[in-house]
Amino acid sequence: MAKIEYEKNIDNFDIRNFFKRWQFFYFFIANVFGPMMFCGLSAVAFLKRYPSEGKVLNLGSGPRILSKGVVNVDFYPYTGVEIVADINSVPLPDASVARIISDNVLEHTSLPSKAVLEMRRLLCKDGLAYISTPFLYPFHTSPSDYQRWTDEGLRELFKDFEMVEIGVRAGPFSALTVYLNHLFSIIFSFGSHKIASILLNLIMFVTFPIKFLDLVFNHCPRSVEIAAVLYCVVRKK
Repeated sequence: MAKIEYEKNIDNFDIRNFFKRWQFFYFFIANVFGPMMFCGLSAVAFLKRYPSEGKVLNLGSGPRILSKGVVNVDFYPYTGVEIVADINSVPLPDASVARIISDNVLEHTSLPSKAVLEMRRLLCKDGLAYISTPFLYPFHTSPSDYQRWTDEGLRELFKDFEMVEIGVRAGPFSALTVYLNHLFSIIFSFGSHKIASILLNLIMFVTFPIKFLDLVFNHCPRSVEIAAVLYCVVRKK
């Protein structure tokens, strides 16, 4: 993609996409003041829990660098992206990857089942994939937003894999926080998308303490029913 087209597309997204160019700053603000309390298994923790000597792909990585040796794949040529490609069609051979990470990406593809088939194609026998997806989370473009999954929905989506583990990545109070942020921005933006985007990214500095209750409630047995984000680890049979 030409640089001019890339810049144009980035500018069409919300304000957060502009700041993604400065990875450390963006992820510091997002992790500390953002509405999500990510207590469940993370992509980095997945790599530590399930180590491998083979190739590791981070599909739809954006500018985030998880660890040395993890190959970033993204449609946009952010800094740190090694393979610029659609995650539904990655230019690598069959069974050439040991681990795959898809961290809050599948909701942004209109054909998630195709992306899952591509993961299966890329993974070697007994290869593992880590997937996190939103459940109770508002519409968010990056650049588009199509899907949400329940616990049962993830099991169905990955029915051709062995389910190794599944759980809550961000719990009920994260969901409450993010919906409060969006509700406030909608009410006081008076129909303006620009004002709504600004308010959404300001109100989080007030509401973010609520999310810390998930340090406790993430572990409640039924939190999966009202969680903001779920995760699963699957193995290619």
